Amino acid sequence: MNRSRDGNRTVVGHVHAPRDADRAVVLVHGVGSSSRAYQKLADHLVAHGEVHAVDLPGFGASPHLVRDVTIPEHAAAVARYVREHVLDAGLPAPVVVGHSMGAQVVGQLLADHPDVASTGVLIGPTAEPGTRSLRGQAARLAVDAVGERPRTIGVLLVDALVRCSIPYYLGQLHHVIDYRLEDVLPRSTVPVVVVRGERDPVAPQGWVELLAAQAPFGRHRTVRGRHHAMDTDPAGVAEIVLDAWRSAGRGIG
Repeated sequence: MNRSRDGNRTVVGHVHAPRDADRAVVLVHGVGSSSRAYQKLADHLVAHGEVHAVDLPGFGASPHLVRDVTIPEHAAAVARYVREHVLDAGLPAPVVVGHSMGAQVVGQLLADHPDVASTGVLIGPTAEPGTRSLRGQAARLAVDAVGERPRTIGVLLVDALVRCSIPYYLGQLHHVIDYRLEDVLPRSTVPVVVVRGERDPVAPQGWVELLAAQAPFGRHRTVRGRHHAMDTDPAGVAEIVLDAWRSAGRGIG
């Protein structure tokens, strides 16, 4: 387990690494969640490179926080982790994957810290224009929850209600709702892949296409499943990461 600390903000990385790995992927969870959301995807990737599934400040195994943390602060904390535990270890800039709020964090990271990622993969990005309210987001998440696997919802509830304090979670949710990912992605200088599950009510097709069009090197992909597509179709998402690794190896982007 790796730790990167900046003041009272700590990122905890759960690392799975094959011997002599020459590349890495960093996995960033959504609001109220943790690195546990990526267990299936990590299992598909570990044979191909180092897998760093992180807990953002205040979530999962990271120490609880009293004060709020903004999306740009989360992005800066992840960038610091990547520099300390990936780049300083001699590996090239990793593929950085974010889900839901994590997609917002990764988008901000690509804009503010372009040296720490070779490609950004944004799964199920949330807060489409027109739904930026607690009611709007709650309605879409409720629709999604009906079709998600019980284990997925169970892990999320434990992480949100037990491992993360309710006041902190609610504060973070307000940042998610107010965030404008479409205004940040134009500053990305590396390839961006925006991914949605084919039945994801949180990230509809038009929103995903818009975000991909906003990124200078953007494209979009659809995999099986709903909002937690990395849990429903880990092989499909893993292939996107593997393709990004191959492209980086050819010097694309």
